[in-house]
Amino acid sequence: MIVKEFLYIMPEILIAVTLAFVIASEITYEGEQLRLIRVISLLGLGSAFFYAVYSYQYGSVPIFGGGFCLDGFSLFFKLIFITLAALSIASVGQTREINLGRRTEYIALVLAASLAMCLVASAADVILAYLSLLFLNVVSYFLAAFGRRSILSTEAAVKYLAFGAVAGALFLYSLAILFAYTHSLNIYDMHRALLVQPLPPRVMLVVFTFIFLSMSFQIGAFPMYLITPDIMEGAPTPAAAFLSVGSRAAGFAITIRLLIVVFTQPGLTAGHWEVLGGIDWTQIFSVVSGLTMMIGSLLALKQESTKRLVGYLVVAETGFMMMGLLVLDQVGIAALLYNLVIQVFALTGIFYVLAFIFDEIKSDRIQDLRGMLKRAVFECVCLVLFLLCLVGSPPLPGFIGKFALIGAVIGSGRYPLAVVGVMSMVLSSVAVTRLSYHLVGEFKKPATILTPELGRKVYLAVLVIPMALAGIFAGLVLKGAGESLGFIFW
Repeated sequence: MIVKEFLYIMPEILIAVTLAFVIASEITYEGEQLRLIRVISLLGLGSAFFYAVYSYQYGSVPIFGGGFCLDGFSLFFKLIFITLAALSIASVGQTREINLGRRTEYIALVLAASLAMCLVASAADVILAYLSLLFLNVVSYFLAAFGRRSILSTEAAVKYLAFGAVAGALFLYSLAILFAYTHSLNIYDMHRALLVQPLPPRVMLVVFTFIFLSMSFQIGAFPMYLITPDIMEGAPTPAAAFLSVGSRAAGFAITIRLLIVVFTQPGLTAGHWEVLGGIDWTQIFSVVSGLTMMIGSLLALKQESTKRLVGYLVVAETGFMMMGLLVLDQVGIAALLYNLVIQVFALTGIFYVLAFIFDEIKSDRIQDLRGMLKRAVFECVCLVLFLLCLVGSPPLPGFIGKFALIGAVIGSGRYPLAVVGVMSMVLSSVAVTRLSYHLVGEFKKPATILTPELGRKVYLAVLVIPMALAGIFAGLVLKGAGESLGFIFW
C-alpha cells in the first residue's frame, strides 16, 4: 500500500529527482563543453506532466493518512504548474537578463518552486499546507531577488519577505484556533466537526479574517496587493512571468480547497454550496473583489513602467477570479480555473516579449517603447494580442473567461459587482490601448528593423496556439475544470 501511495505522488517525485540532478550536476561541474541542464529539466517536467495526466485514472483518494489527497482538483493545478515551469525554463536561454553562468541556479529555483506548488495543491493537512506555502514563498523570495545587481530586485525581495512573514503568522494563528475547536489538522475532519458544532460567530469572523488576509497576500488581492507590482517590476522579467501566475495559482488552489471544505456545506442542488456558520464570508469576498478590480485597473492607467502596468493588470485579474469563488457554485469556480489556464499563456507571453524588448533597449518605460512596433513587428503584435487576451477583449479567449465569471455573478444576484467587473474590463482595456499607442509611435522609417529569430517565433507560437485552442474548445476546458471539483467532501 505504501508503494502505491508513492505512485500517487509520482509527479512530485519526478520533479524532485530532476531538481536533485540539476543541483548535483552544478556542484560537480568542471567546465564541460556540453551542458544539457535545460534539456534534462524539460524532460523531467515532461515526464511529470504525462504521469499527472495518467493519474486521473486513480480517481479521488486520500494518501499518507489523509495528509495529502489525489483528486482531479490537485491534478488540474499540477498540470498548470508543470506547464508553467517548462515554459519558464524553455525561455531562459533566450534572455540576457539571466546570464549564462547563473541559468542553472535559476532552473533549480523554478523546479523547487514548481515542486512546492504541487505539494500545496495536494495538501489536505493544514500543517502540510502551511509548510508547502512556506517552502514556495522562500523560493519565491530568491526568484524575486535574482537580479542581484538591481536595487528594484532587492527591494522587491525584501518587501516580499516582510509581507510573507506577516501572512504566514496570520495563517498559522487561524490554524491554531481551528485546531483548538475541532481537535484535528485535516480539513475534511474539520468540516465534519464544524457540521456538528459550528464556531461561534465572533470566532468564525476572526478565523476567516486571518485566513483571508494571509491568502490575499498569496493571490495578490486587496489589501495585500501592494507587493504584486513591486515584484513584477523588480524581479528579472522571466522570474516575474513565473511568479505572476505560479504563486497566485498556488494561492487560489489552497484558498479554494480550504474555504470550500472548511467554511461551506452542500447546498440543496448538486454543484452548489452554502456558507457554514453564522458569518457570510461571501459578502466580504464580494467587497474585496470589487476593490481589487477597480484599484488594479485604475492604477494601471497611470503607470510609466510597462512591467508595473502589467503588475496592476494582474491585480485586477485577481479581483475578477475572486468572483468565481464567492458565488459558491461549480460554474463560478470552473470559470476561475479557466481564467488561470488562459493566464498561463497570456502572462508568460507578455513577459517573454517584454524581456526581449528590455534586452534591446535596456528599459521598460512606456515612453522608451515608442515606435517599437516598427522595429519588431512580430513581437509587438504578439504582445498586444496577449495583453488584450489578459484583459478580456472580445473575441479572444480571455473574453470567454470574463464572460463566464460575470455571468456567474449575475446568476447569484450580485448585479453591482457585475457592473464593477465590466468597468474594470473597460479601464484595463484603456491601459492596454495606451501602451499600444506608444508601441506604434510616430510613423517614421525605423533606424533598424529587428528580424525575429526562429526560436522566438517557435516559442511565441507555442504560447499562442494553446491559448487559441483554449478559446475554440472553451466548453471542454470549462467542463473539465468543473469536473475537477469532485474533491469536495470526497
